[in-house]
Amino acid sequence: MRQWLYSFICVALYSGALFAQEETEAYQYYINLGKVDNDMLEVEMIAPLSVTGLDLIYHFPATVPGTYEILDFGRFVQDLKAFDKKGKELKVERTDQNTWKIKAERKLHKITYRIEDTWDAKLKNPVFEPAGTSFEVGKAFVLNHSGCFGFFKNKENLPFVLKFDRPSTFYGATSLERLDIGDFDTDVFQAESYGELIDQPIMYCVADTMKFKMGYSEIEVVVFSPNKKVTAKELGKKIRPVVEAQNQYLGSILPVDRYLFILYLSSEGYGTGQIGALEHSRSSMFCLVEEAAEKIAKQVSDIAAHEFFHIVTPLFIHSEEIQNFNFMNPKMSQHLWLYEGVVEYMSQHVQAKFDLISNDKFLEILGDKVRTSYKFKDGFSLTEMSANCLVEPYSKAYNNIYYKGAMTAACLEVQLLSLSNGKYGLQDMMKDLSGFYGKDNPFKDDELFDKIYQLISESGFFADVSPIKNFIQKYIKGSERLPYDEFMRPFGITYAEQAKIEEISPLGGIENGVLKNDSLSRFYIAKAEKMDDFGKNGIGFKQDDIITDWNGKAFTVKAVSGLLLTFLDNAKEGDKLEIKVLRKNAKGELEPKTLNATLTKVPVDKKHVFQFIDKPTESQLNLRKIWLDGGN
Repeated sequence: MRQWLYSFICVALYSGALFAQEETEAYQYYINLGKVDNDMLEVEMIAPLSVTGLDLIYHFPATVPGTYEILDFGRFVQDLKAFDKKGKELKVERTDQNTWKIKAERKLHKITYRIEDTWDAKLKNPVFEPAGTSFEVGKAFVLNHSGCFGFFKNKENLPFVLKFDRPSTFYGATSLERLDIGDFDTDVFQAESYGELIDQPIMYCVADTMKFKMGYSEIEVVVFSPNKKVTAKELGKKIRPVVEAQNQYLGSILPVDRYLFILYLSSEGYGTGQIGALEHSRSSMFCLVEEAAEKIAKQVSDIAAHEFFHIVTPLFIHSEEIQNFNFMNPKMSQHLWLYEGVVEYMSQHVQAKFDLISNDKFLEILGDKVRTSYKFKDGFSLTEMSANCLVEPYSKAYNNIYYKGAMTAACLEVQLLSLSNGKYGLQDMMKDLSGFYGKDNPFKDDELFDKIYQLISESGFFADVSPIKNFIQKYIKGSERLPYDEFMRPFGITYAEQAKIEEISPLGGIENGVLKNDSLSRFYIAKAEKMDDFGKNGIGFKQDDIITDWNGKAFTVKAVSGLLLTFLDNAKEGDKLEIKVLRKNAKGELEPKTLNATLTKVPVDKKHVFQFIDKPTESQLNLRKIWLDGGN
């Protein structure tokens, strides 16, 4: 009833007021996507009726949920002006990067300003592309609303109505509720609050979509591929098996009725040099390289699995800090281990459990996560890092939540299964937490662990919950290193800090701190001694070689992350590798050289290796089957 009534009110607001420029109890924003000037869009807003007073404070957010860093979206706003109903300009003072004070001697009616494309902005501390904005006339618009729309102080919970005039061939992919106004070239969307608005980005482009049903839920895949290298249908075929597995993992009832995978694919790379995605309650925004579906399938599957699991947490399990997010002075929750660490572990575990990857591959992934985790500063707990992730030194260690955090979740899972004889694992704990809390019932940050202990105890599968209390005290609230071998042995798995194994080394060890940037932002071999035998002798890299091309792709700062990840996802024994470098000759002049190699297995002294025991006991096999094969 509430949703129907709200829709009725917003339709009335729109049809009777928005075009007439009448004030209502909603923010009314308007953008013409056909009018871009110097990478900037003009924005107009009719202020809500309740925005009154002499000194009005208007904000853009300092940060938004899911980003875990200060981004100051007000940096991208210019020429903000305010007007009364007669069109007379009011005095505006910019008090900081994200705040404007409006002297409203007369009643404020309208605000106008221009917004800069964050992807192309030449500023320090760039915005990770899936959280930002991009304005490409005739091609595509990526609109994260934090970079487009602001709010008045203490007025975040008013409704928002957005109107876009768009090219007739463009489709706006978003989970926002769309109002049908009968205008072919105009879209109108609504949200109940600023928090709901920020949670639902839009991508405008020529429509390339595919949809499929998953139980009672509709899944939509939308793709922008500028050179038409891949289609939504092709990527949808890669995403669907993952979502099907996740549906089974979650008990065959997805907690959302509609979900969008929005994929922007770039042929040139991104200004931050990164690829990835940002999660939302009912959608996820991807920024990946433009390649054939087979080449980026693993990236798409892994990222889709991670982002989709966020429908569990933080959508249904979250703290008051998330529920009542402070966009200007955020207080972070101490439970990023749950929101990101558990989700990252589950995104890999579900693929092993439902045979989307092999169990050997799963162990390889665990080893990779342990190795990467040791590259970050240690010595503080996951909860301490989470609560302080916006400030140094914690901000520099935040990404370890996807490595140490994921491994902590893996160890918590096997500990739960060991203690309950396979009857209760992390999936069960998450289901119980979801059932107790839910979307509109946040937990108090300091009370979550006690609730976990209570739910585990009430399950009836544990003689004593003190081992779980000890685990959380040592490895989540504390900073002790995880004894991986101790936790994995009951499952017939060994862990070694170092072991000699045979495997292909597709990068030749250049990932181990070998590369640096020169003054022209080119990558060169700075520490040749850190390469492995394949890098030194197989590929033939030399000290100070400048890498210009990798298998026919430009080796640039913008492209290297996506280029190498795509290469690694597809590398196999026998593949040919061609790398072009610039190398100094006897005269000290740079000359182009082409290096050729074939990927082969070589003996490698590898750190942090998980391996299956050759002759596991019956008990070990049973637990392993429950953990990795679902007991099937």
